[in-house]
Amino acid sequence: RNRNRCNGHHFLVINVIMSLLDQSFKTNLGIRGCCNPQIQHVQQNTHDELLTGKDKEKKQEIDALLSEAMNTLTFHEREEQHAVLHGVDKEIAEEDGVMENALQDLDSHLIRQKAGSVYEIAERMDAAHVNSRVFRIMFLRANRYDAKASANQMLMFFELKQQLFGTDKLAKNITIDDLDEDDREALKAGFLQLTGRDTSNRQIVVQMPGIRKFRHLRNELRASFYTCMQALLSEQTQLKGIITIFYTVGNFKDRSKGVGFTDHSRRALSVPLHIAAIHFCLDDPHQYILVRAGLAAANAKLRARIRVHYGSHLECQYLLSTYGISAQALPLTATYEVDMRRHLNWTEFCFRDSKDGSLKPPPCIEPNANDVLLMGYKTSNNLGNHRLRERVKELFLQYNAGTYEQKRHLLDGLIASIYNSGGRFLKQDKESVVWQEVTLKEARTKVTQIFRNYKRRLGTPRSTVTVPPSIVSEPMPDDVLFGRHQQSRGNELLHTLVKERFEKYESLDRGMKISVVDSIMQRIREEGGRFLEPDSNGWVELSKEQARAKISKRISNYRRNFKKSS
Repeated sequence: RNRNRCNGHHFLVINVIMSLLDQSFKTNLGIRGCCNPQIQHVQQNTHDELLTGKDKEKKQEIDALLSEAMNTLTFHEREEQHAVLHGVDKEIAEEDGVMENALQDLDSHLIRQKAGSVYEIAERMDAAHVNSRVFRIMFLRANRYDAKASANQMLMFFELKQQLFGTDKLAKNITIDDLDEDDREALKAGFLQLTGRDTSNRQIVVQMPGIRKFRHLRNELRASFYTCMQALLSEQTQLKGIITIFYTVGNFKDRSKGVGFTDHSRRALSVPLHIAAIHFCLDDPHQYILVRAGLAAANAKLRARIRVHYGSHLECQYLLSTYGISAQALPLTATYEVDMRRHLNWTEFCFRDSKDGSLKPPPCIEPNANDVLLMGYKTSNNLGNHRLRERVKELFLQYNAGTYEQKRHLLDGLIASIYNSGGRFLKQDKESVVWQEVTLKEARTKVTQIFRNYKRRLGTPRSTVTVPPSIVSEPMPDDVLFGRHQQSRGNELLHTLVKERFEKYESLDRGMKISVVDSIMQRIREEGGRFLEPDSNGWVELSKEQARAKISKRISNYRRNFKKSS
């Protein structure tokens, strides 16, 4: 029960599912009309075999079962899990008081449980390392500040570390020098890869069973442990969690008959990585039914954050894109062969980062056009930098006239628009000359500095700033039109967003409700929409404050109608 509270509990279900996918244990599980859901040995089915009529009926039964089980969640729980799945959940605010209380609770649980544990051995070896504030916060973040679950995971972490690397490595960070030649070959094989980030800037971890290659299972486990710990060097990954993709389409099905998935589940249970969402990509109809049947046994909250995608490479990539995961996040070529260049560049960097024992963040991919490059006093001509400067010009009057809270919301919205367009904030390491992703705090500092530089060039004092009305001759389909009986695609989106986020709005304190209003406003602007109201000269674009007031009024109207209907 304690282990189930850990974030890694997701992988207990995954282990069952991946065992079902073992080619030597393919099962009808009711596919051929069998009512007994026990695993039976059957002959290997060919990849191109089509679903029979009974197969389709079984698939429909399972889908209906999952949909029915989802109804056991409250509206708020469904919305909360879907928000996490799509990366639109509320950003974690780590208040000092809350964090200190969580650390104290964690310490209390460890004192009660550590007697005779491997954790206690590590603590005797180097108490400063084991009791490090930064180290402990990783486990609290992974378990969303559940102190008891964090304590359980820390005990498991040191047990696993001792099993994989020995007692002498318990009280030190694992570096590339701790991997032997066979470990490094398993690392280069790329079964588990850090492939980039989704549109919400969450780390994507791709597991491709079809390219597993190791001398001993222990080599693959040690390599996977090292990769996960490298991912944790990013504070953003600790806060936002990871997106896990199991990709078994085409030639990427597991050929090792599921060897070691129990051990990998234990590794996932022990490493402090928060799993935000899990995606299975399959192209075998019977595998699809088996996975869906396995998920039917999972708890409802877990199921809400797991998606199973059935289809070809192209179809699975399209389905992933609807969750903010671009096709570039998968290590595939245009002809759907494995593309190891990105992963091998990462491993080569890791191999160079040795000898001194220091930990450095893994390098990002080469900058793309949407990235914002931080180059000190130099000006970058990258498209992402150009777009950011243009947006700063557009928003300058609002920013300069705003309060501290309003400026903060505007900054976060602007940074989110960079991430949503597939961009990142990158800076170049002076020694290794590789590009690395900066923290959210550094990104805010960068954008704030651009606003200051623009103000300095204008020489405009705050007191003289006014926002003139903007006349619009012809509304666009995505614009929100205020006034009686106005209809547009933008109005429909506004109504949908108000409905989806109403419960969250109601649950917040008065001073925090504006964050929901701003998120609705930001979403509409990302779709290219504006907020317009009729004027004698045509249409006038509303200021940010005016738009806020209008959206707040729409929410109030929705509340009144909601109470009437209930």
